[in-house]
Amino acid sequence: MGVINIIGKWNFQYENWILNPKEELYGRSFSIAKYEKIINNEQDKTNYIIIAPGSRVEDHSKDFKTIKEKEARIDNVLNYFSKENENYDIQLFLMDADAPIIEDAKLLASYIEYLAISPNTNSINLLGLSKCGAMNFYIPSFLNDKISLQKTNLFNIATPYSGTVLASPLIFYPEVKKFITAKIGDNNLSNYIYTKLINFYESISSNSHTDYDIAIPNGIPKEKYSLYDKNFIENIFSSNNINSIQSLNSLFFEGKSNGMVYTEAQKKVEDYIPLQSYAISSHHNVISNTKIFNTILDCVQDTIEESNEKQLFLKRKSN
Repeated sequence: MGVINIIGKWNFQYENWILNPKEELYGRSFSIAKYEKIINNEQDKTNYIIIAPGSRVEDHSKDFKTIKEKEARIDNVLNYFSKENENYDIQLFLMDADAPIIEDAKLLASYIEYLAISPNTNSINLLGLSKCGAMNFYIPSFLNDKISLQKTNLFNIATPYSGTVLASPLIFYPEVKKFITAKIGDNNLSNYIYTKLINFYESISSNSHTDYDIAIPNGIPKEKYSLYDKNFIENIFSSNNINSIQSLNSLFFEGKSNGMVYTEAQKKVEDYIPLQSYAISSHHNVISNTKIFNTILDCVQDTIEESNEKQLFLKRKSN
């Protein structure tokens, strides 16, 4: 069983973080779920594996205090790294449902720096799925300490670098309407089904920044602008972000188009970073596909080992 650490809650009124919020604010908060550490060698330093699936604390926990290993398939991650030879600390990052994603990125970067400054930390490996892959693209630019850049590895999976239709009501809703009308006809029944589907979709959506910020430009209605940061997707490939992300180890994985994040949006990164993304064959929830996700964890472990060799080389060179 994992233990949830509620770190902060975004304050709409003052546009800042309430750190260590009161219990009534635990829902929809910025949280880190921590699991039992894997110690394979008492003398080795710790490798942090932070899984960021783009979900919220209320998606996985009813009491906001504990979270099962099976959530986000952390059980599979724990099992995978228990078979390796080093020490690991497996953590699950849960987004604030109301904060602009850029603010999630800033706060998570602060947390990464907190981990990095410890001499007992070997590496920090952040795996971002979907919107959290987009969030990852900003994180290196918020790392102020050189040691943080040296120790951090980023892995982006099925990321909507140019936005996604599902976060864009002005684009998505007409497509739903068109599909239903084509199947049933333009009548009261189709209008009823359309309304029911949209109401259901909005009931499971955050109806806030964590979903709207990854919209396709011009995909958000004006009445939602206060819950939308149009600069997030528009500036994702800023020179500052690109220069910063190239200063650390990063890998990009793109899956087949599934209606949530089109392949074209995922491959957009290749226009800006001289590194071809790795193709994976899976539905959008890659983490639930054990075989596919383990191939990604293979790359994570390989990157940790390569980082270890690089650090040893630099240490010998300095001596």
